Amino acid sequence: MRQVLDLSSYQPAHRSRLEALLQTSDWQNAIGSGLVDLVQQRRLPPGAQRDFVATVIDQLQSFNQGRVEKLIDDGCRDRDELLTELGRWPADLGGDPQLSFLGLTLTYGCNFEPRCVYCTQTWQGPAVDLQGWKRIVDEATRGNGGEGPYVYITGGEVLTLGDDIWGDDGIVAYASQRGAAVNINTNASLITAEIALRLIKVGTAKLHISLDSPDAALQDALWGETGRRDRVLEGIGHMQLARDLVGGDGPEIHINCVLNRHNITRIAALFAFLFERKKRVPKGHPLFYDLFPHMIPVGGDANVDLRPTAADFEHFYGTAWDEVRQLWDRYQVEAGVAAEDRGPLFGPFRNPFERVDQGIDLSTYARRAADGHYGAAALSKSCYVAPTQASVTPDGLQYRCGAHAVRRTQSLGDVAAAGIADNIRSGLPGLADLPRPEVCDSCALATVYINQSVENKLTAKIDVMLS
Repeated sequence: MRQVLDLSSYQPAHRSRLEALLQTSDWQNAIGSGLVDLVQQRRLPPGAQRDFVATVIDQLQSFNQGRVEKLIDDGCRDRDELLTELGRWPADLGGDPQLSFLGLTLTYGCNFEPRCVYCTQTWQGPAVDLQGWKRIVDEATRGNGGEGPYVYITGGEVLTLGDDIWGDDGIVAYASQRGAAVNINTNASLITAEIALRLIKVGTAKLHISLDSPDAALQDALWGETGRRDRVLEGIGHMQLARDLVGGDGPEIHINCVLNRHNITRIAALFAFLFERKKRVPKGHPLFYDLFPHMIPVGGDANVDLRPTAADFEHFYGTAWDEVRQLWDRYQVEAGVAAEDRGPLFGPFRNPFERVDQGIDLSTYARRAADGHYGAAALSKSCYVAPTQASVTPDGLQYRCGAHAVRRTQSLGDVAAAGIADNIRSGLPGLADLPRPEVCDSCALATVYINQSVENKLTAKIDVMLS
């Protein structure tokens, strides 16, 4: 083996796991074939991720600021009226909206059979082929100045599509070459040494990998088959080795944790489990937040029995999350982060109650969360973000956002009949009816956060204009 691999940045126990994995025939064959050298020489750089909030703000200002300034000059001082006008997407939008997010659900097929207990997806035959997905990416990246959008590839399990995902002529390579930052949502169980290397070669920017518990028995019960947790952990190990062998700093791995009544009491243990497997790097390094979990409260009307109770939520947010904070503080000390650089968990790594301004107390939130309403109280006055997003399902239908795509509600049209920009334009008049509880109560917290941030910034701009 010509590559010199330094694994000293890992904790001893995990270093031993990676060293053992490196000696398997899978890795020895990948190294002996020259694939590592090939990836080092020909890897595509990951694309750039456009700022979600700024993408909305910049466009709304360009459309509306002049009109709002005239309203103020004419004597209007009603902040709500001015916010409505500054945050309005024109129904007759002439050009193409600039996208920050493109969600592509490529398949509902999955290698996990039986399905995970919380999976609510039903089979839907694919109507878009690889060339069709490339046409969508091509349109979304036109005029992007070599930056964005963030392309979120999900399924089902997209790695079942093989070369169409990680091949040199696949969708990830195509989007990376167009300047888009590509995330792959995966269970990681299909990631081998070769696939890990090829995911790096095609410029994958980020992986979202599913993991709900450090306990093998519980995780396998949630996933429906013994041994699945260990296969997923092995897939993560393959990605870590591939990154270190190639010498790059990506793709970054985030963990998707479905918060449910079976794991809510052991989330601190999940953080500890992941921290023990993290590579120790300084703050500011691209992998500093590697392996951090996103808390995703279990969704779906069919998952009532999996939802935590109100008492579970109140204990978790009011008491148990303190254990997570303490673990994070301890990790920063052990990782050598200077005292002045240490900080709290932020953004997507915060718990769902704290991630956005809920506008209600914890007790009230806990009762609503027990009924499956995780962000309904935090919905903004308007849906500002939708025209900067597009989500497409395997049948070729386009939706305003990921939540609508999951629920298959209010389709904007078929991408085969019209382009994504045309579909967005056709849906602009309907924005006036949003948010509505029956279609927006399941709004993803990431989208809620963007909407709140946009509304706050627009309000601040109005205050400046009025001053």
